Amino acid sequence: MATTGRMVSRSTLVISVVAVVLLAGCSGLVGNGGNGTPAPESPSEFEYADGFSSEGITDGQAAVESYDTAVQAQGNYTGSYQYTVDGEDGETVVSGEYRVDFEDEQALRIVEVNAPSANGTSESYYGDGQQYNRSSYNGRYGTVSASNRTFPVTELTASEAIEPFLRNASDYETTLEQRNNESVVVYETTDVDNAGSFLGVDSDGNVTAFDARFAVDSDGLIHTAEYELTYLIDGTERTVDMTFEVSSLGETTVERPSWVDEA
Repeated sequence: MATTGRMVSRSTLVISVVAVVLLAGCSGLVGNGGNGTPAPESPSEFEYADGFSSEGITDGQAAVESYDTAVQAQGNYTGSYQYTVDGEDGETVVSGEYRVDFEDEQALRIVEVNAPSANGTSESYYGDGQQYNRSSYNGRYGTVSASNRTFPVTELTASEAIEPFLRNASDYETTLEQRNNESVVVYETTDVDNAGSFLGVDSDGNVTAFDARFAVDSDGLIHTAEYELTYLIDGTERTVDMTFEVSSLGETTVERPSWVDEA
């Protein structure tokens, strides 16, 4: 595939990764079957949340809202994601974790960036009507800051990691799976036309391969998601891998970090 004038530069792509995770705000699967109701035998028999269907995503915004509502309904959860970007100088890995208790209004969000030439972290703790932040660069931590903040429920669902699956791709192949004795639908696509806006790629003309999938229950809760995207930079193929998972549903506790006392 030939490169185009809208080629995404390596630096732009890496910056997009970091921006997505830093500025954004599987485990026990729940679904049909295993709860006293007959398990569906095909995707067409599955009970879908708003925005989802057996033929793909019918409404991206509705699907995101279904996911957000389903996560909050768990009371608490742990969410994690990781981006691995293959660059000219080596791999850049961006990983993040959410530990959120919606009922007690406590949360801890940690993002780590490990690049060939530098590394850094960003941590935010929410509790008692306050938001506390600290960050590090190459192992050196800055000053802890604190501010009054109403608990930002909508910013703590980790939805930034799965929104591209719901907003930028509508045509998926669906299969029904049983995981932990529960029914989930797995959405899959390899259509490079669906790769637009994944990780800041604003043109599919330089995408050579794309493979994405996610598993969702009947409430709209996405338990696992992943994609691999291969693109061209100056004629050289590079890859981006992403994985996402929610776990410890209803079993997550959040502890106040000791560094908060430095504020």
